[in-house]
Amino acid sequence: MLGKGRGFNRTEIENEIDGLISRYELLIFDNALNPTLLESFEDRVRHARNTGRDPDRFLEEELKAFKDFEARTMEKERVVSIRNEARRRRLAGESFADKVLDEYRQRIEHYPELDIHPDADPEVARLYGAMEMMDQRHWGNLESYLRRAFPRAGQIDRMSIEQRFWRFVATRKGRLPEELERYRRILAAPSATKKEKIREAQEAMKSVAFYLHDLLDVCEQAIQQIPSDDKVEKAQGFIREMISDFRIKDLKRH
Repeated sequence: MLGKGRGFNRTEIENEIDGLISRYELLIFDNALNPTLLESFEDRVRHARNTGRDPDRFLEEELKAFKDFEARTMEKERVVSIRNEARRRRLAGESFADKVLDEYRQRIEHYPELDIHPDADPEVARLYGAMEMMDQRHWGNLESYLRRAFPRAGQIDRMSIEQRFWRFVATRKGRLPEELERYRRILAAPSATKKEKIREAQEAMKSVAFYLHDLLDVCEQAIQQIPSDDKVEKAQGFIREMISDFRIKDLKRH
């Protein structure tokens, strides 16, 4: 049995574990997932019991891991649902493209649009505008948390994460983020082809996507060191919302 942690007695701990088992069973059944997901959780429970882990910390970590996995699963289901709807409409002779594009525009229109160049892709302009929002609302709390979790220089890639962040936001008023300079030059070059402009826009999007996924990975490692707080949770929620809104979930390093 898990050891006694503050705020938990034996029955409460077992009830929490039983509840999480039930949630795993339901998620696996509803989404036809691999049953070994539940077996892995039960293995972690046995290991926690055998090693005398603090039940409060263990359950906090497991609940967060489950919620993150559940959210990713639901997002996959949403994508599948959209694809199925598109297929149904095509078979019925209906156009689905405009509906999807309108939905996408609505999802990103609340982000500010950076003034890059008159010919800049609005998606790129709003993605970097979203990075500006993250800087203003969340970066200070996130940076402080990562420094507490990894206080020594060189620990994992915290320093790299901090340095890379400043490439995506303007360090001085009236300046573009450093990462956008090449894109701006391509747009301003009279000899640049449409293909080059599109390719550079894709690179600008990909750079942000890679960074956001790497940042979330570092945050997950930090949680193993010290618990996160509400401000950090809100910051991570904003990042995940950006990834979803700009459809860059699959743009990550392999």
